[in-house]
Amino acid sequence: MLTLQRGNHHGLLVAPRWPSTHIQIEAEVLQRLLDAQARLPAGLRLLLTRGFESRHGRLGGFRRAVRRLGIVVFRTCYPRRRDEVDAIFGANGHDIDGRHVDVSMVLRGQRLRLLPLGVFTPTGWQARRVARHAEAIARVKHSLQQCGFQLHHNPTEALQIHCDYRGSNQRGGGRVDC
Repeated sequence: MLTLQRGNHHGLLVAPRWPSTHIQIEAEVLQRLLDAQARLPAGLRLLLTRGFESRHGRLGGFRRAVRRLGIVVFRTCYPRRRDEVDAIFGANGHDIDGRHVDVSMVLRGQRLRLLPLGVFTPTGWQARRVARHAEAIARVKHSLQQCGFQLHHNPTEALQIHCDYRGSNQRGGGRVDC
């Protein structure tokens, strides 16, 4: 696995989420993210925010505690969205390997914050932000899919652009066009 620090890596922007100081991903995933970036217009950039996160160690325990607290708060704030808790607060593969990543977008130098309150952003706010930036979001998601990434099915996770690299051998035998 590669360890990426905050900054620009061959055209891919990297900004780890707090409290992380780096992002670990597999080399092939980095290459496919670079390929996806190359498919985007000049004013639209990918920003890698999350990769492999070990469930062991100091940060692993901290993340589990924060997730437990988040679940309680989310269920209290959104009692009708209980069916989303596992998708939103699960590790979603980030604790398995470096093939599970979250990316964000930078449009004309400004980071698009589709979830300004994180997973606690009300769905109405989410819908307005998606409508405002629909073309950029569609381009990024299409580019990622063309390069072998599968997007998360949950709408909130999809706005964090959580995606899993499946590669050509895991996409039903199809060829990756990157």
